[in-house]
Amino acid sequence: MRAIVFLFILLLFIKPVSSKEILYSGEYKIEFSSENITKKKEEVINEIKYNSFRKIIISLLTNSEYNKLNKNIDIDFINTFIFAVDIYEEKINNNTYTSKITFAYDNSKIINFFINNNIHFIPYEPEEYLLIIFDQKLFSEKILSKDNRFYRFLSDNKFKYKYFQLPNLDINDRFIINKEDFFLKKIKHYDELINKYKNTNIILIHSVSESNKTKIYSYVNEFNNFKKLDDVSYKIIDYEFFFNSLHNKALDYWKKKNSVNPSLINNLNCKIKTINLSELKAIKDIINKNKMINRIEPNEISYNNSNYKLVYFGKFDILVKSLKKDKILISLLDNSCNIKIL
Repeated sequence: MRAIVFLFILLLFIKPVSSKEILYSGEYKIEFSSENITKKKEEVINEIKYNSFRKIIISLLTNSEYNKLNKNIDIDFINTFIFAVDIYEEKINNNTYTSKITFAYDNSKIINFFINNNIHFIPYEPEEYLLIIFDQKLFSEKILSKDNRFYRFLSDNKFKYKYFQLPNLDINDRFIINKEDFFLKKIKHYDELINKYKNTNIILIHSVSESNKTKIYSYVNEFNNFKKLDDVSYKIIDYEFFFNSLHNKALDYWKKKNSVNPSLINNLNCKIKTINLSELKAIKDIINKNKMINRIEPNEISYNNSNYKLVYFGKFDILVKSLKKDKILISLLDNSCNIKIL
């Protein structure tokens, strides 16, 4: 009998748990019919295992780094990173098998593999990009407006694009951004925009519709400078295809800027300011768990102002962001490094 396999992905998300450094795949439902249930079960579980592991690895790597690794990914390779497999609600009725399954992966082993094999990795969750869109047609110009065709599509699909942030599209927005900003490639009220949305990650989209086609230019704005991310042409705009592609390109661009190069090893002597030794221990525990940290060594320990040698992978600015997400502030001023809890 030909097996019929139904794989329903009920929920797939990556949920790090810092205390155990475990990454969970989420829950999958398995349902199939086969004359050889044992064999088919193994095949289906391996297929799910590959898909779940692939999604986790993709979330931690740029496209180029993933492509280097992908050719080496097989079941034996994946099994080295599995912490646990949970199969539950298992039922067999004649030749029909159903169950639910989740996988737990050892995040520390994955990161150590990246480091040992010089694979650049992402140390924290990607950030959103604020989308500023200028929809320019012959007799109509819509920027931060609810009548903008692109914003209408995104409003109807706002849960689909995890790393896109939409502006409020209120009256105040229209005073912050105007069409001259797109023509001059400079946002005049840049500081006001940043202060309002608390986001320095900005993508500007300029759609220019002519008689028989629409040209769409996409830019990443960095420190109020426009850098082209993409440009495409459509006779009829395929909004879903356009935003799917832009979402992937924006995410990969962000990853490249925030990836850790394991071959780049730096060290700093830092003062750790604390109110007591218990706080010092808490700060050290957080630092030791950080994926960018190679090691932390004591130079001098005192009640509220200790000195440690910090050895880390990658660039300092990425380390700053990584530790800040763990409520640790590290600063470097005049070659003096200071660490404190936020």
